[in-house]
Amino acid sequence: MIQFQKVSLNHRPTIEKYLSQAASLICDATFSSLYMWQVAYNTCWAEVEGALVVRFDLSDDDVKGYMIVASEQFYAEPSHSHKLYERLVADAKGQNRPLRFVCMTRRAADDFLAWSAENYSTSEEGYAEVKGERNFAISDNPDYRDYIYSLEDLSQLAGRKYQPKRNHINRFISKYDYTFEPLSSQDFEQCLMLECRWQRQKLEAQGTVVEVQNRVEHECPPSEEQMAIRRAFDAYEELGLVGGVLKVEGKVVAFTYGSPLNNEVFCTHIEKADAAYEGAFQMINRSFAQMLSQMGYRMVNREEDMGIAGLRRAKESYYPVKMQEKLSLRALTLRESSSRELWQEVFGDEREFVDLFMIEVYRPENMLVKEEQGRVVSMLHIVQMQTSLGLTGYLYAIATASEFRGRGYASQLIAEALQLMRSRGYDVAMLIPSTIEVKAFYERFGFEDRAYLMDFSDGVYLGTGRESDDVAMVAML
Repeated sequence: MIQFQKVSLNHRPTIEKYLSQAASLICDATFSSLYMWQVAYNTCWAEVEGALVVRFDLSDDDVKGYMIVASEQFYAEPSHSHKLYERLVADAKGQNRPLRFVCMTRRAADDFLAWSAENYSTSEEGYAEVKGERNFAISDNPDYRDYIYSLEDLSQLAGRKYQPKRNHINRFISKYDYTFEPLSSQDFEQCLMLECRWQRQKLEAQGTVVEVQNRVEHECPPSEEQMAIRRAFDAYEELGLVGGVLKVEGKVVAFTYGSPLNNEVFCTHIEKADAAYEGAFQMINRSFAQMLSQMGYRMVNREEDMGIAGLRRAKESYYPVKMQEKLSLRALTLRESSSRELWQEVFGDEREFVDLFMIEVYRPENMLVKEEQGRVVSMLHIVQMQTSLGLTGYLYAIATASEFRGRGYASQLIAEALQLMRSRGYDVAMLIPSTIEVKAFYERFGFEDRAYLMDFSDGVYLGTGRESDDVAMVAML
């Protein structure tokens, strides 16, 4: 097995040797990002066959993903990458975990899949052996793409499309006695207090007023981001971070910092502002862009939106010049790949969407199936959600192969799913019927037509294709 080690400051020269040659300009591939988030994601690294491999914890149930950092020249010689793939496949197998890759370029993904055609196969009791690409789900999830902007655009905010930004900035300038200056260690404590206020404002916006009121001014909810900021501040100079701070009458009302990706592209890791000060977000953004331009940078990567609808709207409103792809790849069992084939057969969905589901939403313990003749012939997925009715199990992709219909398989799986959700403490089950005619079928299991409008805005969209039609039937558990 590969011997991984945790990221520490004394590893910076070795790791940055690889990062400086990276084929893609993503913020995940900066030493400061790896170090900041080391605790949150249990980030580890190793040198493997001439490449840097970073391993992250992807969830609480011990799912891990590998990020390969290598130059274009590395992939030009197949023997290099092929030896690397062999070792990573063996490492995942030795840990008894499914093989997962994150933050891949399209070039790297294609290279791996070409290798898999001759070198990767899966066998499973009851199924015929499968080689190559069919063993994998691959997704370019838009939630993970980094937003890259022109610093000239962000510095000048010229033209009609930026008029709303200029309006906010002008109001800030007219209302407040402010300064903008480079972030220094003297500002750290105020920045942390601002981060607490930002979290409190976020809780208030979410309606958790009681929790907010029960906290004193300097207290804030524990978060992975807060831990990452503290870790960055504790090693600010050693990490080579560059930041800016916006003050009103000496009080910090916004701050930001990041690190270079190369001589022309900078990555902004954190940007926080006090929403009580109108225009503070727009002002810190433009001021920092002007500062970076003066330092000689031409572009800025402002990271991903994580599928958060509000954050996506904010990032899009600054008109990125490029969206940097970050592909994910996950090895499938034969049972899982067979369920994907059934999904496409019944619903006609593109493989791209099914793979997105298999990587981002799917959980093995939440897929119920019926198997016949070495294939999955009926299935459903339980998608865990939090809705206004409580902990919710959304029944999705209920499907039976045409030649196996009429045997009661779907009924058996729905009954099994409801019982399973009760045993796990779910409050409610929901589903969106595909047609009016099938509502009577679901009513047999206790589902009622409550016209409950579902919201998929902060995550993978699992609705009908029209948000106004995403009306679910409900079964209280």
